[in-house]
Amino acid sequence: MYSYLIPADYLPTARPEAAGNPLLEALPPLMSADDTNLLLSFGRRPTYSDDERMLSAGERMLCVGRLNDYLLMMASHGEIIEQIGLILDSGYVHRNPALPEFQRSLVEFYRQRLQGRITPIESSGPSTAPSFALFGVSGMGKSTVVERTLSFYPRALSHEKYGFYQIVWMKIDCPMDGSLKQLLLSIVAKVDSTLGTNHSKSVNGRVPTDKLILDVAKIAAQHHLGVLVIDEVQHLLAAKGVGMEKLLNFFVTFTNDVKVPIIVLGTPKAKVHLEQLFREARRVGQYGSALWDRMALGREWDYFLKVLWKYQWLQKAEDLSPEVSEAMYHQTQGITALVIRLFQLVQLQAIRGKSERITVSLINKVAKEKFSLLRPALDALRSGDNDRIAKFEDLISSGVTTLKTLTTQQQAVQSIKVAEKRLNERRIQLTSNLLHAGASPSIVGALVDEVLTPSGTTTPAKKSPPKVPNKLIEALRKAEAENADPVDALRSAGLIDDLVGQ
Repeated sequence: MYSYLIPADYLPTARPEAAGNPLLEALPPLMSADDTNLLLSFGRRPTYSDDERMLSAGERMLCVGRLNDYLLMMASHGEIIEQIGLILDSGYVHRNPALPEFQRSLVEFYRQRLQGRITPIESSGPSTAPSFALFGVSGMGKSTVVERTLSFYPRALSHEKYGFYQIVWMKIDCPMDGSLKQLLLSIVAKVDSTLGTNHSKSVNGRVPTDKLILDVAKIAAQHHLGVLVIDEVQHLLAAKGVGMEKLLNFFVTFTNDVKVPIIVLGTPKAKVHLEQLFREARRVGQYGSALWDRMALGREWDYFLKVLWKYQWLQKAEDLSPEVSEAMYHQTQGITALVIRLFQLVQLQAIRGKSERITVSLINKVAKEKFSLLRPALDALRSGDNDRIAKFEDLISSGVTTLKTLTTQQQAVQSIKVAEKRLNERRIQLTSNLLHAGASPSIVGALVDEVLTPSGTTTPAKKSPPKVPNKLIEALRKAEAENADPVDALRSAGLIDDLVGQ
């Protein structure tokens, strides 16, 4: 069974509209934004201890990397969490595969499809599936929050009792130059990778787009897709050959005909086009749309930065001052991803430069060096001119991605440096221990090389290296793996004489 597939269990419900519907009875209960348990488990905060501030510079720089996956639950996230749960529920209420009439409608859908037509899966209930749109500047965490919410639901369920699979949710990212056809084929590929099916073999990507829409809609209906999330939708709108008519056909087929809810995520640039599309698709956006703007100076900003500020691995870490807070906001304009990246980069520079504290001048210096590509976009945000801001939406998106790559690369380099330092320290320690135990200097170097060289790699060729007995190598490797004293290990194994005799 594929790793995403979970055997379905059922929790009976007293709600008459959901009772007896396996698609709903197999889902976890709706999450409420004010649930204390959700508040504790939704965010992702790194492990942290004040004692870690006393670690070596290299170790502390690695600790800063823990913030790469940082997520703080904010008030605006609660609405999205509840919205997704409501959309899943509403989308399944009128799709009950346990009912004979639903099965008959699937058969009819299939027959109509063979004739090149499409027919609704059920005749009663709402005329369209509930859907939702979330827009916002790149870096505000739209994708992260939606993905985090979806992670509290199973991706796919196996209903052995009823003989079908249920894909609860699916998230597709639109590629930069992706077409509608590519999006549709990605949906099919994701179905196959989730369930272990082979629909990709029967779907022909060379057919007209309208026919491909029908083919993919049939597959989505067959596997009871609960919600389709389309991220970076602005790329789809900008792709060549993707007109509003084809997009409208796609949305109508999925939401009106096969009743699969759609959630779209995109930048403000996509908002005008998609809201027009929603209106033409007849209430596709009945759950409305939300616009996530950057944080403004005030209570939300203060809360976000105050919680983040405690994750400092600096030896002279100080409380957050109003001046530092203002500098952080000026250089990031309240974009959460930029705030976290700047906080990381400033800490790394403070450790490297040995100042070990965050100051306004250091924030400005690091931002000037690392945010140079983002400067026109950040200046536009500071101006408040929406037309000017719209020109730099793509720059903000690429800049956020570049900064994430930069911090990841710095962490990788630091990891190598720390590993090399540890290896050298261990080499010196092991050499000293063996010499102290009486081993000949002529054999110690070769023995240490053999013990500390990872398996599967080779040491650089040397002139006539001394022959080292395998039993000594194996005993010392075992001691290394168990973090045991090497000389004690050799003594316990009765190999001290062998070592000294070399």
